[in-house]
Amino acid sequence: MTSTLKNLTRLFLLALFLSSGVAHAQELEAEVDRRTVSINDTLTLTVRQSGRNVSGGPDFESLRENFDILGNQRSHQMRIVNGDMQGLTEWRLTLAPKRTGLLVIPGLELDGMVTEPIEVTVQEPQQSPDGSGQDIFMETEVNKERVHVQEQVLLTVKLYSRVNLDGAELQPLELGDAVVKAVNEENYITEIDGRKHIVLESTFALFPQSSGELVIPPVVYDLAVSRGQRDFWGRSTRRRVRSEETTITVEPIPDSFSGDTWLPAKNVELSQHWSADPQTLRQGEPVTRRITLEAEGLTAAQLPSLVLENTPGVTFYPDRPQTEEQIDQQGVHGTSTLTVAMVPNQSGRIDLPPVRLQWWDTEEDTLKTATLPATTIQVTAIPGAAPSPQASASNPQEGSATQPVSAPPPAPAGPDWLTWVFAGAAFVLLCLCSWFALTVWQLKRQLAAWETLDQQERDQARIARGRAWQSVKRAAAGNDLHALRRALLDWGAAVWPEVPPRGLTDLAERLEDDVARARIQELDALLFRDTATTDFDADALVKALNQSRAGHRQKRRPDAGLQPLYRDQ
Repeated sequence: MTSTLKNLTRLFLLALFLSSGVAHAQELEAEVDRRTVSINDTLTLTVRQSGRNVSGGPDFESLRENFDILGNQRSHQMRIVNGDMQGLTEWRLTLAPKRTGLLVIPGLELDGMVTEPIEVTVQEPQQSPDGSGQDIFMETEVNKERVHVQEQVLLTVKLYSRVNLDGAELQPLELGDAVVKAVNEENYITEIDGRKHIVLESTFALFPQSSGELVIPPVVYDLAVSRGQRDFWGRSTRRRVRSEETTITVEPIPDSFSGDTWLPAKNVELSQHWSADPQTLRQGEPVTRRITLEAEGLTAAQLPSLVLENTPGVTFYPDRPQTEEQIDQQGVHGTSTLTVAMVPNQSGRIDLPPVRLQWWDTEEDTLKTATLPATTIQVTAIPGAAPSPQASASNPQEGSATQPVSAPPPAPAGPDWLTWVFAGAAFVLLCLCSWFALTVWQLKRQLAAWETLDQQERDQARIARGRAWQSVKRAAAGNDLHALRRALLDWGAAVWPEVPPRGLTDLAERLEDDVARARIQELDALLFRDTATTDFDADALVKALNQSRAGHRQKRRPDAGLQPLYRDQ
């Protein structure tokens, strides 16, 4: 009876906690786009601070011991998480290593929060790719040239360009006899033969579905090339670049594999979690056992459904397995979780058999078995109930012919008051669960409405920015300086709607591109003197603002493209 009241109190407090909202804790985290780079490469360090707003920012001076800081960009935004307003501030730093070896990015401190140190391996410059002196070229590589059927193989595609690109679109990679998953995409700048190159790197995880030869067709990039290569109308030159065809050998399932499901992976692990201590269970009371299967190099669809052996004395109620996939630079990691409700129906010691799963180690090319050891549970009998036959058989000393066991007293006649108590408790629990479900449903509806409203506001702001920019381009094409000034101020109001620029000088100060700032200041000076004739280059102003707009978009969207190689273009 006391246990039932405690459970009801916990459910009631949990529902109140969820309905009143949860305060988000302060968090500070750091990550890099790559952990292995060449001494000639750059890498991007991203530091994120979420929660309430704080003044200032982390001290990045400690980075200069191992790296040169080539760029530092800061962005701030507000977002709605579970119905609460939460701030997010992000710093993106472009770092160049000073030497080879294992370099450490130390922990960065802000307002009492400290990030975890990050290790980066810096290698000697690799042999220059065979670009045959071309400005743009591609190369592909696979981590394995021979794999088993359904084994993961990583395909890395690199596009090198020593000219600026206005756009680069990678055509979808489609294979008729393999599953393709994009697992990583990054861009950086490297140096080849003394010249800087933009590198667009994409990694795909391929899973061949049949043995034989797997032919990977050429990967195609559609490019918009800048750096002076524009037509009469100022549009970028369009180019298409394709890689070479790649072939890998796919071997069938080895004859030595004896498992039920073919699982070629780098690593497979089994783990379990109990909702209560298995050594202190009570007869008739349910307990939850959660078994997790983790496989490195397998998709969630490849993982089998775990089946537990029937065990005398225990009744199993399994749920549908829950699967998920995690993707990183190493490929795909699949996870399958089986949740089983178990009800012991006898007291004493009960031995649950081990859980075994055979898989194929692709690193050592051998058969292995993932095992969850046998588990022993101890079950306490219900007070007043007769001991189970198994428990009596396991303790023969407790009863003998010389010590007769008295029969239990007969059950008292009349209504079972305990049944009415449990029925009332069940009714109260049902009411609480219904109220809790209604509260969660209302919170979800409110959050969905907020997200829809926020998306509509972002769409309207994007449309306003686009229309204002078109007005700037039209005014520049007509060489009407007064109309160009009005269009620039309208564009500034669309970009900074909270605090619109008060004039061209204020607008220029908000731009990070030095060329664009100088052009706007020149226009402001000409308009102030009210010169009748001028040779002001409006097209040059539009091109410079394009660079500034690209930087502003990158702040709003951290995964935007690379900065230009040459700022004077």
